[in-house]
Amino acid sequence: MMRNRWTTGALAGVLLAAGACASRTAAPQGVPAAPVSPTQAAIDNATAAFGEGRELALNGDFDCAREAFTKALAAVGPGSGAPVGDRELLAFSSDLWDSILRYEALAAPAEELAAADAPAASTLAALDEAKASEEEMSAARSAVISDAGGAPYDIPMVINEPVLRVLAVFQNDLHPIIARGLSRSGRYLPMIHRVFAQEGIPRDLANMALIESSFLPRAVSSARAHGLWQFMSRTGRQYGLASSALVDERSDPEKATRAAARYLSFLYELFHDWYLAMAAYNAGEGKILKAMAKTGANDFWQLAQTRAIKPQTQNYVPAVLAAALINRNPAHYGFDVEHEPALLYETVVLERPVSLVALSRASQIPLEDLQALNPELKRSITPRQSDGYTLKVPPGQRQTVMASLDAVPTAKMPNGKRYVVRKGDTLARIAKKYGVPEDELAAFNGLAPGSPVNRGRTLEVPDRPAATAAAVHSKKPVAPSRESKTATEPPSAMSYRVKNGDTLYGIARRHGTTVEELIGANSLSPESRIRPGDTLTIPPKSR
Repeated sequence: MMRNRWTTGALAGVLLAAGACASRTAAPQGVPAAPVSPTQAAIDNATAAFGEGRELALNGDFDCAREAFTKALAAVGPGSGAPVGDRELLAFSSDLWDSILRYEALAAPAEELAAADAPAASTLAALDEAKASEEEMSAARSAVISDAGGAPYDIPMVINEPVLRVLAVFQNDLHPIIARGLSRSGRYLPMIHRVFAQEGIPRDLANMALIESSFLPRAVSSARAHGLWQFMSRTGRQYGLASSALVDERSDPEKATRAAARYLSFLYELFHDWYLAMAAYNAGEGKILKAMAKTGANDFWQLAQTRAIKPQTQNYVPAVLAAALINRNPAHYGFDVEHEPALLYETVVLERPVSLVALSRASQIPLEDLQALNPELKRSITPRQSDGYTLKVPPGQRQTVMASLDAVPTAKMPNGKRYVVRKGDTLARIAKKYGVPEDELAAFNGLAPGSPVNRGRTLEVPDRPAATAAAVHSKKPVAPSRESKTATEPPSAMSYRVKNGDTLYGIARRHGTTVEELIGANSLSPESRIRPGDTLTIPPKSR
């Protein structure tokens, strides 16, 4: 299990500047204290100091809270006068440390706290609007009762009204979204299960990725969380996910899974409960701890009945449990799923930056395959790293890539311009405006050709000489095949006029898309309301 940020050196010797914070604990006046044992005196002193630190932490004064918590630890440590090895004191000290660990998490930065107010996944956003009828709830209950099961779950499985409601919504209104996510899960579940086993995380928590991102490694939320596990940038950095102008490891499936496992490990150490750990993964540990302190709730279900946490977080744990039920027995719950094959690849360590466009042309490996295997690349240029950059290539292609590298020059970041996408823009239209090939513009921004671009996104537009440089890498121009022409044509969109009673969720469901994709395609905010007569752009269906 991982230790909290305060843990490093904290218990061994937390030394804070004495006198920086005035003690708020008043000494009793006028009443002589009854004699107590040295053990009880140490516990009383530690309890008083901890209470002061708890109040300071809840009020946001974390520096002074740290000083009070240090006093609490010192009160039961060596030199406190309490007998060494006393069992009661040892048990109290362990509980004290766990309690201090929790309140440190209240110091989560504003970035993470803000993230919980924006939908992290289209599945959760859709759940806020979706309803389940009595008949659908009854059918979901019957399906659970008749589920023959099999291997036991490795997280507690509670089947209650919130879980049944989400299960019913997944089986009905959100059936297309869940089915697509389950199909994609085949690519990543073997890897996730392997990493979770190595990190000591329950296998069934892999279903969180279905709720977080629908198993899309390039998923980006409106709060700018990225990847399968929807990390915010600061949390990603804290758990080892690097980000630069060329790479964002939050979108690397395996590295992000490793980081998610370690974050979940910390959260379980903090709460000693997988439901609260999941809720904290969604909302941030600071918000869950504040809600628990405010309401007195000590488990997730109690907390979910209060208004202290957002509906999104109230739905999160039931959604993971419902996903676990479905994923164990998809056909029983009405999902005819053909899982995509597990993602397989070989690796090549690149000692210098190369352009994926040039590498694709030299090796005859489709650019789209290289991009799909390396979604962490923001642009189709590999970074320069001291120990080399590990590029994933299709199975059986390692030797081909190695043999092609001599023909691929060292890539340089091309000079270019920045362009802020406007309403109605497409990659093709922007490329034409600046006189660069569309596939070069897409590759330079780490996109597949034909990808939609949302208003407000900043694109890097390479200068014309840089855009044509990749063609010079190949001695003979390669004529695009019929298949590649088809692949680069942007998928078609359509318009829809809003009618009475329409909701974003209902429109998205009818057209096989998601609320988040509708919001992006129409440059709306999550709070936007639609009115009869409005015209919406329906984005192409997810592949």
